[in-house]
Amino acid sequence: MKNIVFHPYALYKMNMRNLSRSTVLETVTHPYSVIDGKYGRRIAQKVHGDPLVRVVFEEYEDHLLIVTAYPSKPERYLGEYK
Repeated sequence: MKNIVFHPYALYKMNMRNLSRSTVLETVTHPYSVIDGKYGRRIAQKVHGDPLVRVVFEEYEDHLLIVTAYPSKPERYLGEYK
């Protein structure tokens, strides 16, 4: 497993959105799915209770950089989830 580094912006946004580090780490390490994002980034997705948590990250040779994370409605990105 690669080291996981949180960008200061990600920590700021996680705090504003009441997302814990453990929720974000769980999403990145055990995602429901991982899709391609903009600028070569990847997006890990996992449903945690009601919200779908999406974590935008960049993958490097020796670490993952968490760029931002946010909650959303599962049906917005997963269609007919459940």
